[in-house]
Amino acid sequence: MILSGIIPHFFPGGPVGDPLYFVFGVFFLWISGRYLIEGGVSLGKNLRLSSLVVGITVVSMGTSAPELLVSIKAALLKHPDIAVGNVVGSNIANIGLVLGVTSLVIPLTVRKATLRVDGVVMILVTIGFIVMACTRKTLFWHEGVIMLMIISVYLIWLVIKSRKQKIILPKIEKKGISLWWVALIVIVIASYGLVLGADYVVVGASGLAKSLGINERVISLSMVALGTSLPELTASITAVLKKEPDMSMGNIIGSNIFNLFGILGVTSLIHPIPINPKILNFDVIYMLILTIFLLILGSKMFGRRLSRWNGLVLVFFYLFYIFVIYFNKNPDFFHLGHFFNAICPS
Repeated sequence: MILSGIIPHFFPGGPVGDPLYFVFGVFFLWISGRYLIEGGVSLGKNLRLSSLVVGITVVSMGTSAPELLVSIKAALLKHPDIAVGNVVGSNIANIGLVLGVTSLVIPLTVRKATLRVDGVVMILVTIGFIVMACTRKTLFWHEGVIMLMIISVYLIWLVIKSRKQKIILPKIEKKGISLWWVALIVIVIASYGLVLGADYVVVGASGLAKSLGINERVISLSMVALGTSLPELTASITAVLKKEPDMSMGNIIGSNIFNLFGILGVTSLIHPIPINPKILNFDVIYMLILTIFLLILGSKMFGRRLSRWNGLVLVFFYLFYIFVIYFNKNPDFFHLGHFFNAICPS
């Protein structure tokens, strides 16, 4: 709504225009996210910022920029299911698809601290989101402030912890950006590309939902979520192909924590977000169960590594989830919220 004056719309809506908007939107999110990170890392190095600052701000949050822009745009255009479903679906895709596919190619080692700290934080953040959403049924700015305070504490703790650890940044080729002002221009253009892509994804997804007779919840949890997860998916697969499997489970869990509390926190500050009961009763609970299952797979019981077999299982659970949200016709089947009526009464 606010950005409509700077967003060009070239195609009419409908069966032809909506898919084009969605495809172009995903492309802009993917390419803009890559250049935003490259420009940010280059600018940080030119300004002599520490690797720690660049790594935590640009690299980790840069990959979540598509989710953030899509959720904000969806909330402003009064598509709350897309705003929430995009985040929840991205978290499920990060665990089931990204980690699953990555470990299928090269098994991933799981650090002990990841299970004890980041994994527990992810579970607590998910439960906290469930409690807030069930209590209020809508995320207002009050909840947004609470979520952002919690994510800020987590990031501060992450900074303190990372002082003793080596942070691996994306390698910048010699032919990459070397001048700070060029990096700044790249960041500005990439940021506009993210805004453009977010607008196209929301417009295309809502139009596709109407054209195909599929509700926005399903579209956002699958197509939109997969599109906004492309930075994580691309980064992990690229690392594997270059024989640098540094994509750890801790990085994905950290990204999921920021997605849930950081993105929804910022979005609810800008515009209230009503929560679809179906997202709470199945999708969020499925995300919680999948997270717990992931931590079990990465525990000492399984040798603290995600094997190819584990990766296959994770991919299966992701495909099973997609099958259920598209083809399940019984609203009470897989109604996982029955187990949580104590905190989420209907």
